Amino acid sequence: MDETKKKLYVERDGFWTEASMLLIALAVVFRVIGSIGRWEDTRYLLTQVALPVFSGLLFLLCLLFLGKKAFWSTVIPVVLGVVFFIFRIMGVENEWQMVGCIVLYVVLAVLYAMSFSIPKLKWALAGILALAFLYHVIEDIPELMNLENPVSFVDGMQEMSVLGIMLSLFCVSIAMKFPGKTAAPEQPKPVPEQPKPAPEQPLKPAALAELQQTAAQPESPREEPQPAEEPLPAASPVPVQELEWAAEPAPAFPLDEDIPAGQQTEEGTEAERP
Repeated sequence: MDETKKKLYVERDGFWTEASMLLIALAVVFRVIGSIGRWEDTRYLLTQVALPVFSGLLFLLCLLFLGKKAFWSTVIPVVLGVVFFIFRIMGVENEWQMVGCIVLYVVLAVLYAMSFSIPKLKWALAGILALAFLYHVIEDIPELMNLENPVSFVDGMQEMSVLGIMLSLFCVSIAMKFPGKTAAPEQPKPVPEQPKPAPEQPLKPAALAELQQTAAQPESPREEPQPAEEPLPAASPVPVQELEWAAEPAPAFPLDEDIPAGQQTEEGTEAERP
């Protein structure tokens, strides 16, 4: 059985589940009332009283406490109820009717059990139960209208018990729930393969020795940068008054003492000339 189909369940607080529990409880009460005064027959007491009362109470307890955790346990009281119906129909004089009813009851039990594996069978089960209920109602109408031989209260309670059991199973078939299909887990996207790094080639002996020698040499201490020297201030210009050569003004004409002797006479003569 598939894991999702094992989880067939009914809600305890659902309308159809509560209706089913109410109807099966009434069916048990009607069966006990309809059997008053007939308990002297041991076979009747076991097959028509003890068996339906036990199966009805067990079905009610399964709905109350195991409807969501282990709803499959209701198969046991349903099978016991089918056995009760088979014992009940054996007293019918019409053999074809007896065989047809027995086949119908067995088919109902099989459909109820298979509905835990095939969810869609719940609708076929509900349809057959509805037809069986209508058949019993139509069959009971002539007896209820027969005023010459009216139906006794005890017989009426027994028939009401049978109708209650059928309606209870019909409500359960409607109340059956199946978990929704869970979404398939997302498969992780394939990660692109990264290129493998090329294997490192071994160094030649000469290069390896040079590399070891370089690693063995101590590192030279690094020279720390010296701070830049500050520029010397520019010399202030000396005032003109303080220069020695600027104390006296230069002569406008050259002095005689600075002119050579030969040139002095000639120039002086030339200068004196008009």
